[in-house]
Amino acid sequence: MRIGNHERNLAVELLNEAVGGGYLDLKEFDERSQVVLAAKTRADLFAALADLPTAARMFPPSAELSTAGGTDSFEISWITVRRNGLWDVPARLLITGSAGTADLDLREARIPAHCVIDILTTWSTVKLKVGNDVVLRTDGYGSGTWSSLKDKAGPPTVPGGPQISINGAGSYCTLVLRRT
Repeated sequence: MRIGNHERNLAVELLNEAVGGGYLDLKEFDERSQVVLAAKTRADLFAALADLPTAARMFPPSAELSTAGGTDSFEISWITVRRNGLWDVPARLLITGSAGTADLDLREARIPAHCVIDILTTWSTVKLKVGNDVVLRTDGYGSGTWSSLKDKAGPPTVPGGPQISINGAGSYCTLVLRRT
């Protein structure tokens, strides 16, 4: 999959964190930064980050999960993408972009038993509204520089609903979770 500047910027931030944590010296940071800035695909980025603990924020472990129910992506650069009412949520959803908004209302949507939402955004807002039975897992989401996760949803109040795992990372982003 091809990547853009927002993924490259996130990768450089992760390299910066690796230097601060003592995992890279400045020479290796410079070498890997050159690889990241020249990267055209996710595989190029993976090569520069794979052995670092911060890589899980860009390449979450759930990436190996099955996408049998389908996959889809929303590019939100400089636009607002809204979904509400009755719609089919794919088993895997990738949200990418800069300076945009994803406003997804899942309360009436058909959600598979397990759904993964990967967020790789900068300067953006992602809003998710879910029903009272949906289990939200955010342990795979690492908010980056000046980012926040506002969990206004709390735990499900009705048992037996689908599970949504939210992964990835954002820089200068807000992720807002709400229930009905």
